[in-house]
Amino acid sequence: MVANLDVQQVEFLQKYHELLEGMSEALEHLDKMTDVNESDIAETLFADLVKGMQQLHASHDQLVPLLNIETLNQFDYLVQSMSKWFENDVDKATLLSDEVIPAFLEWKKVMDHRIEPFISH
Repeated sequence: MVANLDVQQVEFLQKYHELLEGMSEALEHLDKMTDVNESDIAETLFADLVKGMQQLHASHDQLVPLLNIETLNQFDYLVQSMSKWFENDVDKATLLSDEVIPAFLEWKKVMDHRIEPFISH
């Protein structure tokens, strides 16, 4: 059952969804990079992903009541995984493939499932 949302709420959900899509593409690009541990491009792209995560986080006060989300544990785990990128001696390729990307895709899947009924018309 889909609640009646006003135009701003639907636009908000669309923007959140678009941000998830863009971040998914950026992670896919990072995952395909062979030199992710040494690449300045990878660093810039990851910094953009962190900004995206900050935007997602900032929107959660609005999002949680709108979608009746009970917990943000998955999101918090994703943030913790991403923070490891900045630790010394971390293998960024392994971090991406083993933690960050699976955690992000799981969060995205949950959010897509919640958001899409409101924005697909």
